[in-house]
Amino acid sequence: MTDSKTLLTIAETAELLNCSSGFVRKRIALSEANQPGGWPKSIYVNLQPNGAKSLYRVNRTALEEYLQNATPAKVETEENFEPAVACSF
Repeated sequence: MTDSKTLLTIAETAELLNCSSGFVRKRIALSEANQPGGWPKSIYVNLQPNGAKSLYRVNRTALEEYLQNATPAKVETEENFEPAVACSF
């Protein structure tokens, strides 16, 4: 994969993000269905909008900007954690 390439395939995007191709496809599918959890539509483009099959490419610079500006997921933690009675010895 060259660093100068701006439109990435789904496989190249998965490699860049160190995730599966299914994860990338899911983000695009959620965006297309206007459901939460997807990426902004400015990140990817369908090169065959009227074709029988979609041919998605991801804009590398737009994805990197989105990931830089995205807030990390909030992890819920309990500060005063007490183990269940069944687990104590």
